[in-house]
Amino acid sequence: MDEEQAIAVFTENQLIAEPQALEDIIKKKLDPEKIAEKARDAGVWFINQEFLVEYAKVEEKEVVVERTRKCVRSDLPDLLEINGDSDVSGQSTCRGELEDFVSYFNERYKEIGKTLKERIEFRDTVPVSSLKSLPVNGTTKIIGMVSDKRESTRYRFLELEDTQGEITVLLTPNNEKAYNEYDNVLLDDVIGVRGRMNNDLFIAEELTAPDIPLTRTPNYASEEVYAAFLSDIHVGSYLFQEKQFQSLLNWLCGSGNNQSISKKLKYIFIAGDLVDGIGIYPTQEEELVIPDIEKQYDFLAYLLEQIPKDIRVVAGMGNHDATRIAEPQPRIPEALCPRLYSLENVSVVGNPVKMSAHGVKILMYHGTSMDSVIANLSGSTYREPDKPMIEYIKRRTLAPSWGSNLIAPEDRDYLYINEVPDIFHAGHVHTNGYSKYKGVSVINSGTWQGKTKYQEQLGHQPTPCRLPVMNLSNHDVRILDFGGS
Repeated sequence: MDEEQAIAVFTENQLIAEPQALEDIIKKKLDPEKIAEKARDAGVWFINQEFLVEYAKVEEKEVVVERTRKCVRSDLPDLLEINGDSDVSGQSTCRGELEDFVSYFNERYKEIGKTLKERIEFRDTVPVSSLKSLPVNGTTKIIGMVSDKRESTRYRFLELEDTQGEITVLLTPNNEKAYNEYDNVLLDDVIGVRGRMNNDLFIAEELTAPDIPLTRTPNYASEEVYAAFLSDIHVGSYLFQEKQFQSLLNWLCGSGNNQSISKKLKYIFIAGDLVDGIGIYPTQEEELVIPDIEKQYDFLAYLLEQIPKDIRVVAGMGNHDATRIAEPQPRIPEALCPRLYSLENVSVVGNPVKMSAHGVKILMYHGTSMDSVIANLSGSTYREPDKPMIEYIKRRTLAPSWGSNLIAPEDRDYLYINEVPDIFHAGHVHTNGYSKYKGVSVINSGTWQGKTKYQEQLGHQPTPCRLPVMNLSNHDVRILDFGGS
């Protein structure tokens, strides 16, 4: 029986075999049917080499258990700090009632408006309610949240509101810059507008996003130390690239090329979708080899156990994980995956979360709202995920539009980017992307899953098994390809 037939037997019996065990089964011409039967009798769903030794009578001396290797690694200090205040886990207070949403959007307006007022040109703004009492054609500035957008044959309009009133902002072709900026405005954006009153309309001369300072000095590690960025592993899917992921784990323990990097790799950041989950999209059940959510997390823990214990791993949440869909997302409960929580070098966190590694500030967010950003902003595509990620930075929020994204209205805005990070890391779209924006390294870490039927229908082109690694001492990024191509 060949490997493909053996996999078919195990899949039919809802079993999964690790690559090394599968290799031993083929090499030693063991009977997959008998192994599957013994696994069922023993209540085992995962076939590894230890199982073969115990139940299939494979001579232990002939089995090489890769996890027992001793890894030769550099002696680097652990300088990871996770900002607990940035993680909603254990701090959620929202009830989802109307007053919660009103309070949430008032908080968003206040915080982002405060950021806009840090800009010299918007320190002297006036409330919207006072506009009609100002002299006609006198230039002034306001800050407001966009509640509506509409176009006529010639003109474009924005409805803007603050805590004291609302006003219609008119954009005319005579002011080409402001007129064209209309396409880059999303509902619920908090923006600054310079203009003048004319009758009941505020004629816009300039639109300004909160953005970040043009010049800023990023933080760097004082020694050569590396961080790796992963996301969208999707354990449980038959499209999870297990062999390639095992190659990554082997590389961390001294196998393959680029060992000058792996020996100095201290941190692994995973931006959610740790597992494939259950019932996330139509026909997903047809693509699952582990249809049990607890077993999906158990297998994930088995994989992460193979990472050297001196590497710190931070595992965040995504829309496929077993937590609420609304953002911010708390971490999965420990009772669901005790094996994962038992790993001393793994920290399970919510989404989003802020961290510092060797003094380098990191913002990690799964990226679910990227779908709506790409759908509503011209020039944003799934092929270049770093571009919509930059739009988050410009807006200083991870959830630009409420109507397109599920938001949990907490008593404070966990999605507000109050502090400019040195690294902004996300996933979700399954495509790698990297760029620099005003000193911020913007990294999308792609995926470890092949193309699903659902993604094929949407026209997505995943770039699986490409691992971004950064030297924190100079922010140089390299992409290591574990896909074998």
